[in-house]
Amino acid sequence: MKVAIIGGAGKMGRWFTRYFIQQEHDVTISDIDEMNARRFAKSLGIRLSRNNSEAAGSADLIAVCTPINTVPSVIKEILGDLNPSAAVMEISSVKSPVIPIMKKIALTGRRVLSIHPLFGPGAEDPFGERMALVPICDATSEIDFAKQLFPSVEIIQVDPEGHDHAMALTLSLTHFINIVLASVLAKENVRELKNLGGTTFTMQLLLSESIMTENPKLCASIQMSNPYTVQYLEKFLSEAHRLMRHIREREEKEFSKFC
Repeated sequence: MKVAIIGGAGKMGRWFTRYFIQQEHDVTISDIDEMNARRFAKSLGIRLSRNNSEAAGSADLIAVCTPINTVPSVIKEILGDLNPSAAVMEISSVKSPVIPIMKKIALTGRRVLSIHPLFGPGAEDPFGERMALVPICDATSEIDFAKQLFPSVEIIQVDPEGHDHAMALTLSLTHFINIVLASVLAKENVRELKNLGGTTFTMQLLLSESIMTENPKLCASIQMSNPYTVQYLEKFLSEAHRLMRHIREREEKEFSKFC
């Protein structure tokens, strides 16, 4: 099968590129970061297309692995170049913005797949990993298609709203907490804190540092593309202020209700 990875030089784009090569598919990539993409393609001995339309035009499967806020526009860009039998897959961590354009593709008779890998690019072997699938038109056939492509992965079906609600909590909120923590610690002597910190601090710092190594645009899109992010951040801040008030007023009984 001919597979085109759009956004193939990004972290997850690289993961899918390597995965489909391991599955012995004929892989082509495209990416706006041409220099980085060229080096990556050369290292794997695969083709680098001049643009997204060229990559998509001859592919049996197009995997869109671009930043969340660009997915709809990228799909619109390649829509006129798709083969009649081509399938389109997207992997964004927010589904609400991409569902309309994916339904538009499905109405042309092409197969579509809206998935979200619940693992990062460091997963060398997908065996036992989980992947969310948001059905576009036909849940049964889409799940079957996903299992064909990723037989060793656990597929979890979820509707768009349920997915984005969950991601607002598991991604947006957790990223927010650790970004704020990193901002506070940046003004302190972190080396000394590492020497004096216990297990809890060490684990929390490791998580915070991991998030802060992400592309800033990705971090921003995780916060700003999800329609449910703000409501959960407001709930978090409200609870944080309530807890802080109990600490300031030394209200041990009220404080203990949080624990």
